[in-house]
Amino acid sequence: MITDIDSKCKDFYTTMRSSFENEQIAISVCKEIVKLYESLDKIKGKSECPESYKDDCEFFNYWVNFQISKSSPNESVCIDPINNAIESQFMLTDHYAVGLDFIYDIKKDDLNKMNLLYSLYKKYKVIDGILENASNMVKKTLLSHSTACCTDYLVANYMCNGGNDDINKHSQFCMQLEKFKEKYEGLYSRVDKKGHDYTNNFKRLTQCDNNTVSTALIGTTVGLVPLLFTPLRQLINSKNGKFTQEHRNNDDEIRNIMLMDQGSEHISSQQGTYNIKYHSV
Repeated sequence: MITDIDSKCKDFYTTMRSSFENEQIAISVCKEIVKLYESLDKIKGKSECPESYKDDCEFFNYWVNFQISKSSPNESVCIDPINNAIESQFMLTDHYAVGLDFIYDIKKDDLNKMNLLYSLYKKYKVIDGILENASNMVKKTLLSHSTACCTDYLVANYMCNGGNDDINKHSQFCMQLEKFKEKYEGLYSRVDKKGHDYTNNFKRLTQCDNNTVSTALIGTTVGLVPLLFTPLRQLINSKNGKFTQEHRNNDDEIRNIMLMDQGSEHISSQQGTYNIKYHSV
């Protein structure tokens, strides 16, 4: 049975056909964006972002940019017209009540950095869970997860320290990366307390080998390697579009999963502010 959302997302594809490789991708993007919007009670039905819910607005803007950018064959795709086309299909419906003035294009370089930090925190969360209550089967995956985290970290660290540009080292992105590094290093004492089964299967940031370094740096010569991470749909309850209690109850530090302001026409910023926070509903 075709739902109202399915029907309107099909109409959206008809309007924006040239921006997507095929109908299935376009409809999927449309549905993901609408479902997330429906879950954000604090900004739902508001065309302008309430000052007290700025994080919610920025989170949604990031998600719109991420979904559209990863799904469009055109690297220079403009977010505004695509999002406007979705809004026009759902305007004055229960799904999308108003046009949103706080959606704007995030620069590709900034979006890549946001994705990279998001990926690091997602991997950290998995490792934290393994250390918290892992079975023998699960703890064996510690090496693969910490190695994957190490690879992402090397890419990010090279962006901050691979050249001689001191200005880059003091960028908002690099400062947020330093915060992540300190947080990740906080795992070391927990690993040590659990004994050899854990220490032998955990890779510290200082233990990344040369092969990992070489692989990580490949992406810096042609632009950032595409970062694959679990879509945010995992955070949404499939029945009612609400974020699951498990993710709502993460402690404040671990909720640092991806919200950044950066210089744009919509947000005033001198260098660009990478404000990493978990979006809480």
